[in-house]
Amino acid sequence: MVTIWGLNVVFMKVGVTDMAPLLYTGMRFTLLSLLLLPFFRIPREAIGQVIGLAMIMGVGHFCLLSIGLHYVDSVVAGLILLLGAPLSSLLAFIFLNERLRVLQMVAVFAAAMGALVPTLLVGGVEIQAGALLILLCVCMWAVGNLKIRNLSNLSLLTLQFWIGFISAPLCLLAYWLNPADTPLAAQFTINSMLSLAYVVCGSSILAYWLWYQLIKLHGINSVVNYVLLQPVVTMLAGYLILGEVMSGLQLAGAVITLLAMWGFYHSGKQPL
Repeated sequence: MVTIWGLNVVFMKVGVTDMAPLLYTGMRFTLLSLLLLPFFRIPREAIGQVIGLAMIMGVGHFCLLSIGLHYVDSVVAGLILLLGAPLSSLLAFIFLNERLRVLQMVAVFAAAMGALVPTLLVGGVEIQAGALLILLCVCMWAVGNLKIRNLSNLSLLTLQFWIGFISAPLCLLAYWLNPADTPLAAQFTINSMLSLAYVVCGSSILAYWLWYQLIKLHGINSVVNYVLLQPVVTMLAGYLILGEVMSGLQLAGAVITLLAMWGFYHSGKQPL
């Protein structure tokens, strides 16, 4: 799961380089809903909750992520996305009464500073805006995890179908209202299509199915430990595939973030 997600950020960066972010997200959800069409059945009483989840995870999380990745490197995005797991734990502590220590809360703050401050200090206005958009999309992802817990009676693939089915027309409409300068056909390159195939089949179906199964079976705080490896995978893939290199300040921030996350998980394992 962690490896798929780590590579997912790099493949998304490849995709939004050739294709406008709104079009990319709309095509992603169109393909997702087509592949998961057999899982469309849903109880009527759950429709309202599913629509809310689709707005949070589809339009909120994935659309903002695609737009943010248009402006920042994948390695920077990977570090910020790492904050999703502790934010999920923080919200689970507030709303679901799951255990969380004061030291863990401090570690979340330190990790956020390490991931964000270097980019906000040295990046241009567009890069700073992209980083903040990705942070916002992480917050939406954390809220979405809580919503998933409240929909435990539904198949995860059913939820994925409805997220795609509801979000696709909204993203495509937004692109139609604000199209890119590049002609539509020119955006469907080999790179963008391969990127969409990986993101839909690998991340949206396989990795998210694994993630939601894990948090339902074991709780958020028991499984987030492994997400610490995701930015490592992203950094290596970003360097090998895209030739991305972090500055000294960004590397220092990355070390702070990873150490803070290690402290977050280590503190959570200690007995009360």
